[in-house]
Amino acid sequence: MYHVIALHQVYGELIFRGLKIHEIRRSNRFKEGDTVFLYIARGNPLILRRALQRLGLDEEQTLTVRGTIAGGFEVGEIIKADFETLWDITKDTSGLVIAHGRDEGKEWLRQYVGDFGYAFTIEKPFLLEEPFTREEMREKYNIPVEGIIHLSSGSRREWVRRLFEDLLGRDILFV
Repeated sequence: MYHVIALHQVYGELIFRGLKIHEIRRSNRFKEGDTVFLYIARGNPLILRRALQRLGLDEEQTLTVRGTIAGGFEVGEIIKADFETLWDITKDTSGLVIAHGRDEGKEWLRQYVGDFGYAFTIEKPFLLEEPFTREEMREKYNIPVEGIIHLSSGSRREWVRRLFEDLLGRDILFV
């Protein structure tokens, strides 16, 4: 199955730089082997700037553009775990420490997942040679794409099926 999910830009950057290999979610809609396309949402620009500085980069060196479907990855192993186990497994591979720092990252995770959550490995990350812009989606499918979205190829909506056909027809670069 194919999915489009929204992800803050800082995490998209870390995925495409090979620094984030676990994605954490409160609930799980994915199966191993699914392909996930990433809609790069705005997120907090200060967190992005801080994370880039920790990596010795600046905002002109980003690989992603806000408001686009920039690329994606394949879902690997899926883990359901309590908060402490989830933190132990993903603290160095989820991007939370780079984005927030160790203590703040742990607190962010606690607030996000509560008692338990899911993590899955990010495999075969790729960038689209030409990101699919919000404006292009509006023009082609007459839909506004704002904020958090989750689309699935199992949708009955015709425009969603056409969107996935369009995404699957685009050239990709494995990173």
